Amino acid sequence: MQLVNLTPFPAERMLLMSERGAETLVVLVKGTYETNGSGKLVPAEEQQPIVMADEYYADPGESSLRAACDVCLSKAGTDAVLIGHACASDSQTVQVDVSLEVGPMKKTVRVLGDRRWEKGMTGLRISTPEPIERIPLVFERAFGGVDTTSKDGPESEPRNPVGIGFRGRKSEWPLEGTDLPNLEDPTDLITSPRSRPAPAGFGQVAPNWEPRASFAGTYDESWQKNRMPLLPEDFDQRFFSTASSGLAMDGYLEGDETVRVTHAGGAGTWKSTLPGHRLEFVVDLPDRFEIVRMELDTLLIDADSRHVVMTWRGQMDVHGMVYDVGWVKTQFEGGTR
Repeated sequence: MQLVNLTPFPAERMLLMSERGAETLVVLVKGTYETNGSGKLVPAEEQQPIVMADEYYADPGESSLRAACDVCLSKAGTDAVLIGHACASDSQTVQVDVSLEVGPMKKTVRVLGDRRWEKGMTGLRISTPEPIERIPLVFERAFGGVDTTSKDGPESEPRNPVGIGFRGRKSEWPLEGTDLPNLEDPTDLITSPRSRPAPAGFGQVAPNWEPRASFAGTYDESWQKNRMPLLPEDFDQRFFSTASSGLAMDGYLEGDETVRVTHAGGAGTWKSTLPGHRLEFVVDLPDRFEIVRMELDTLLIDADSRHVVMTWRGQMDVHGMVYDVGWVKTQFEGGTR
């Protein structure tokens, strides 16, 4: 199955098995863009590769995702991801609201300087945040973590086991002097040691974190006997979405929307318009050509480098005719340009 790639971007084709066991041709194109002198997004000289397995910032299980695997059957809509650093406008700033806006999606995360629990006049209180310089927008800086001191054994925050500030129900950790998260939801701020807010961030969610893990389905003895190697009957397609809360779109971006990023990668707001590229792939069959539109299902913005990475995906049922496919051609919609 030869791949003919008529785009300037990395492309890949693969055969995956659908939920019902049908051989499915999945085609990916991943384009990396940078801004030119006029601020327009153009294909970057250095293209990011298609990621074939999850990549972490450090050891898996002890760090957050740096790059999620691109291999999956399909996504129900576009995932938006923002990476980089929160930046303040001056050396005295102790908090900024970082936001990402694209299409119908808008998310804001409050980024605060380093803080900890300290003694106050009437008990424990949150210390005054230290000034912000550059704080990485990673889940290690959001609420979560593991508490190994709990009387009932280790306890973790299932939505973010690599974060900071989490305490078990029966924790024996001394609270005074412990650090608090830098990243918080401005509508659900930590106010007491009993606060357990949803972890706030723009990064990608690992497959063993909630809520993704709950979408994976049930792999029990019945599955082993009656269905393996197919996905479980209770598998939910939302497992393939890696976006954080609020950044998984219901439906797909067209690819010509305006992106606005505030206080990430630099002070103030950076905005640019997506290039408007639409992609498709052509399948050569013995008696015909099949043209399949590809959907923009992942949009990643690197605020530090001002790069935008767009991933398009399309699929076609080729069950029983895999060996009839002569070639697969990726191209801009309507032909090359």
